[in-house]
Amino acid sequence: FGSVPLKTYLPDGDIDLSIFCPHIDSTTIKDNWAQRLHAKLEEEQRSPRAPFKICDVQVIHAEVKLLKLLVDNIVVDISYSQLGGLCALTFLEAIDLLAVPNHVFKRSIILVKAWCYYESRLLGAHHGLLSTYGLEALVLYIFNLYHRRISSPL
Repeated sequence: FGSVPLKTYLPDGDIDLSIFCPHIDSTTIKDNWAQRLHAKLEEEQRSPRAPFKICDVQVIHAEVKLLKLLVDNIVVDISYSQLGGLCALTFLEAIDLLAVPNHVFKRSIILVKAWCYYESRLLGAHHGLLSTYGLEALVLYIFNLYHRRISSPL
């Protein structure tokens, strides 16, 4: 889920992954998945035969527990059983198809996201700033109000 499958990512963006285990007792895994995966990734980090360079593996104990790491200098966030992200992705894809043609909705998200991140320094929920999903909701609000007049991201 996130900006990569939505195709609204920036060069400095991260990759969001979520682990789903439908046939396994989820209470057992939910409590210790991050520590177990952390140990495996640390082991892979030390391996000289690892196909990817893994570093900075850390568990973030937040409302949604995350495993954050760098894979070949790309930030990857891994969560467990987060259906909300997949639902948001599906919703935003549907909006893009229903809105103005030529992916103007997605292109508008990229334009506003780039401005917020690179120019105004407003984007970055982990720093107490605007989240990407909040930004997408604001762009959706503008499309809802002015959809008849919008023909380009500008």
